[in-house]
Amino acid sequence: MSRRAAAVVLALAALVAVLGGLWLARSRAAPAAPGTASDELSPPTAASPPPEPRQVTLWLPTTGGRLGPLAVEVESAPELASRLAALLAALLAAPSAGELAAVFPAPVRAAALVVGADGTLYLDLRAEDGGPPPGAGSTLETQRIYSIVHTVLRNEPRIERVVLLWNGVQRESLAGHVDTGRPLLLKPELEAR
Repeated sequence: MSRRAAAVVLALAALVAVLGGLWLARSRAAPAAPGTASDELSPPTAASPPPEPRQVTLWLPTTGGRLGPLAVEVESAPELASRLAALLAALLAAPSAGELAAVFPAPVRAAALVVGADGTLYLDLRAEDGGPPPGAGSTLETQRIYSIVHTVLRNEPRIERVVLLWNGVQRESLAGHVDTGRPLLLKPELEAR
């Protein structure tokens, strides 16, 4: 692992610890309102604006090996972190329906996100059980990874690339087939139209 990658991992680990402490302190003070963005991703501020609804397109794996669009409405505060948290929560919670499949077979959440000044989103994913990424063949792994990348990049123009981490670590691959050791960009050829 390069020094830069190690620094990113350490920074994300520190961010997760700080955000976890904020979440714990807030959760003891008052229960979270249903339907709000994850406190871990966007700690509330005293003057948080009210949530706004917006239309987004989720890109989900299809039975044909590509990514299919699903238009949904999400609510979030207008800040980028809140918008990303709501977008990712909707994507990771989307169930299988018809030709579209859920991104992961078991619950996975966006544990932390950091947006770099260069438009890179560093996204830490975590399985509910804290285990490793689920196994998959090359097509399914490609669909899972690029479902996240396309959903973020197609809905948030300020984000230019995505770096995926799993349990705070940037892995060379989630299931052994797709290189996740570098920032990920759109692959328009994966989108079914």
